[in-house]
Amino acid sequence: MAKHISETVVWAADAYRIAETLCGSLSDCALSVDIDGPDQVLNFGDGRAIIKPNACGLHLRVEAEDPLTFFGIRSLLQVSLSRASNDQSGHLEWHAASGELSDVIGRRARRTGGC
Repeated sequence: MAKHISETVVWAADAYRIAETLCGSLSDCALSVDIDGPDQVLNFGDGRAIIKPNACGLHLRVEAEDPLTFFGIRSLLQVSLSRASNDQSGHLEWHAASGELSDVIGRRARRTGGC
């Protein structure tokens, strides 16, 4: 299991398009891109990025063995996301995570009855 793990949620109406654009722009940097339904996993060797779109937004997760790889992947995601979503702020609030990918967006949708 990776030593460094964090997640963030990006609320976006066009999450599937943004996820596709993100993977397209990062595919040259990644060793491989694995697609599992709508979920996309970018493998960077000592780390990976998981991009999980749904109707309400994107759930991003970064896992890496060392801090340099960890922060490098997060930086790549932030820059690519700001370009893909036309949001020039580039600010994402990352939260420490452990274990499996949490379903923040799904829990919110079930609680509120929508996005």
